[in-house]
Amino acid sequence: MHTKMDSEAVLEKSMEWDMNKNLFESGSAAVKRSARSSGGRYAWCAASIMRWRRFCNFCENLDVKSIADIDYEIVALYAESISSCSISTRHNYISVINVVMRILKSHWVPVSPRRLAGEKRSFVNSNPVIIDRRLVHKIASQLTESNHPLLASVVNLGFYFGLRRREAALLELKNALHEAEQFGWIDIVRGTKGGRGRSVQRRVPVDEHQLAILKGMCEFLGERRCLVPEDQTYKKFSDYISSELLPVLKANGVSRLHNLRAAYACNRYQKISGFVAPRNQSDPLLLASSCADTHAREIITGELGHGRIEIVSSYVGRKVRKK
Repeated sequence: MHTKMDSEAVLEKSMEWDMNKNLFESGSAAVKRSARSSGGRYAWCAASIMRWRRFCNFCENLDVKSIADIDYEIVALYAESISSCSISTRHNYISVINVVMRILKSHWVPVSPRRLAGEKRSFVNSNPVIIDRRLVHKIASQLTESNHPLLASVVNLGFYFGLRRREAALLELKNALHEAEQFGWIDIVRGTKGGRGRSVQRRVPVDEHQLAILKGMCEFLGERRCLVPEDQTYKKFSDYISSELLPVLKANGVSRLHNLRAAYACNRYQKISGFVAPRNQSDPLLLASSCADTHAREIITGELGHGRIEIVSSYVGRKVRKK
């Protein structure tokens, strides 16, 4: 006969197993568990899994891979990205996050769907990205001096080229250097989300400073094609990034790898529009016009490898309504 303590131990072990799976699988299992405990609710279960998948896709864009990394800020960014949906739809999308997180993450404080879904958000705008070349150089130098030069390259590729973790790791640097020297841009193909790089051209412009960075990486790698060592899998290299790079970023005030991409987007926004990105500008009188804002977002959407312009709000701030 099982005791209450035995049951709790089994549940704790199953929860640990769920946490070790990817975000979508963990969340789907949590939704099914919730449905079973409520007597079925099959339609609700299917709809909730669909909503959870959308949130997981958003998290992938932010390079968020673990349940432990999901917090209020991530959910608020997500709410901003779906602001074009109806209030009831946004409410449902946010509610399912609470369902999953209450099961998988101890001490989860539920976010208020009514608060996030019932008003136009300016959350992103109140959290500026203050990452400049000096800070990036400092971080890269620390990594190089501590015998992690490959991780310094990941940082540079994120900040100067707007690449995701996987894209930075798998970028064929010699090909990129050749494209940069010949055309003034690089086309991101390997490691893109959903293989978009193979079907959609994604050109990232390259200036003299970026060109020098690419040359330095190629000289360091020699005959190797990319940052991932030949005797390693991408998975092992990704784990290396998580264990060695992320602590250094956080020690320097950069909360996650995605913030390097956000800094790239904000820098590009300012160069294209001539105005500081809304995320970094608290004075509404100093924002770009709506037309200039939209133009910048359209270009940045392509450079970051996204299919929808709305996603860029999580990088540069909310859409400008100024005429």
